[in-house]
Amino acid sequence: MKSTFAAAVLALFLLASPIYAADAASAQQMKAQPIVEMKPGTMAVLERFVPIYYADGYQSRGSVYYATSSSAPDNIIYTRPSGNLYSFTFHPGISEKLYYANSNQRNIYMTAETGSGWSAETTIFTHTTYVRDIAFAFDQNGDIGLYFSEATGAGSDGKIYRIDTSGSAVPFYTVKLSDVEGFWRGDFAFDHDGNLYLSSGNHIPASIYKASSGTEFVTEIFQSHTGPIAGLVYRDGYLYYADWGQNIYRLDLSSMTSTVYYTNPSRTWLSDVGFRGRMDSPGSRPTVGRYMPSISTPVLVTDKLRLTTK
Repeated sequence: MKSTFAAAVLALFLLASPIYAADAASAQQMKAQPIVEMKPGTMAVLERFVPIYYADGYQSRGSVYYATSSSAPDNIIYTRPSGNLYSFTFHPGISEKLYYANSNQRNIYMTAETGSGWSAETTIFTHTTYVRDIAFAFDQNGDIGLYFSEATGAGSDGKIYRIDTSGSAVPFYTVKLSDVEGFWRGDFAFDHDGNLYLSSGNHIPASIYKASSGTEFVTEIFQSHTGPIAGLVYRDGYLYYADWGQNIYRLDLSSMTSTVYYTNPSRTWLSDVGFRGRMDSPGSRPTVGRYMPSISTPVLVTDKLRLTTK
């Protein structure tokens, strides 16, 4: 009886609340790394394969897939009723919750895995222009937020927004094109120490840039002439990124070596990568830093997202 009751409560909790609050985080600044170009000589041998999730932006009914080995075939965990799926993220405290966006639309969507399957797709937020990428992170007070980006490639500076506890989208960071060689598609990720990483997107040569917490500096830390660098995610000292093709790479931030982590010839536009599981403990959760200068002008939104579970 207890297990049945607990399962019912969990299912209701998942469907009732998009975002979940957490404890305070501590931040440390990572050391800056030199620019390293990806070459065959920098390839390393992988020690252990951590199961990874990914999306293919080409599919007209977008899905989130996962792989348990470096050459595993497609294993679908979720498919949209219709429409592409470019960017996704799992809730770091409630891993049954999946959030995603079609980067050519203005909405952020959510579904939740329950004992009877996935809940119906729900639009939880609508922006004033296209939502390019999304990611959860904790601020310096330990409060969780859902962050998203808008970008026009080479058209103008990009922006990253935070959806706060009131459900409003507030500008968080401006990505100046002058800091990223004149092009940014909108992909970003946070590490555990408050550093922000930006990838150039569907552009060659492709780069990864680092905005270090506590400074105003943006540094190019990695460059590839072999393919684009699309969606990326941080985990345990590595950045994992999709190449807008059939590969996922793993970049070691200590040695700046890049390795082909996963290959799937049946995919067309691998656009984003992620991990699933509890990642809400201090020291092991995505954390935002303080970057200067910042922007704080409010933005009008057409919908709101409730952040708390209460």
